[in-house]
Amino acid sequence: MIYAAFTIWLFGILFLGIGLCRVWTSMARPSWVHWALLPGTVVSEMAYIFGCLITGGEIRRAKLLGSTDARRKSDDGEPTTEATQKLKVIGPIVASLLAVVACGGAIIAVHSLLGEPVIREFITSGGLLSRASLPRELPGGWNAFWTQIAGQVRLLKRMGETCGDIEWLDWRVALFVYLSTCFAVRLAPIRRDLRATLAAVVVVAGVIALIGAISTKFTDLLQKLWPLLTYIWTSLLFLLVLSLLIRGIVSLAGVLAGRKKT
Repeated sequence: MIYAAFTIWLFGILFLGIGLCRVWTSMARPSWVHWALLPGTVVSEMAYIFGCLITGGEIRRAKLLGSTDARRKSDDGEPTTEATQKLKVIGPIVASLLAVVACGGAIIAVHSLLGEPVIREFITSGGLLSRASLPRELPGGWNAFWTQIAGQVRLLKRMGETCGDIEWLDWRVALFVYLSTCFAVRLAPIRRDLRATLAAVVVVAGVIALIGAISTKFTDLLQKLWPLLTYIWTSLLFLLVLSLLIRGIVSLAGVLAGRKKT
């Protein structure tokens, strides 16, 4: 059951990344947002390009950061990778699979190197183990579903407490928060077919479940990574809620000041 839950939360992280990027690019100049996410963009796009090449595809154009279109007077600043796929169906899935695996591996790497202070603070409260954890099984009924929804509010509360309690003067803290956010947001496709990425996520979850069925040690590894999965999900959800609140407040201020019409 933990593998089914892992798949659902991975899909959720993917869609949270898409939502966050769209909200941020509607609040600020898109090129600024994509510059800020550059570490995640580099990992995702390089892995995608490599996936295209090993499946026989041809890269026609690749840009890590877009440029201003003078004719439309727009500046979306989005990374662009245009490829001609030799394998029409398998090629995009393999390329997207490598992008997802690369970003996921990067998250695990920065967690191993930098994330201990943040994750420790997130999963403990006053020295005691907190209830900050995603459910490891799917809800079996209506009451269980609403219990899990209520649990999301507790996770948001715990993230707010963590942001206030962690030592931001520790360079590892700020760097881990920044890099993990970049890699998590860039799990979502950038000007690529979303269906290929969704299929890639299914493949990742299926491989993990297959390995877990063969080796119980892998299940134990997934259990150890669950706090990191919980942190990534909660941090993106927290940023999305915070961004929407800020956007709403700014829009309301514009309406009250007479600069915007209702």
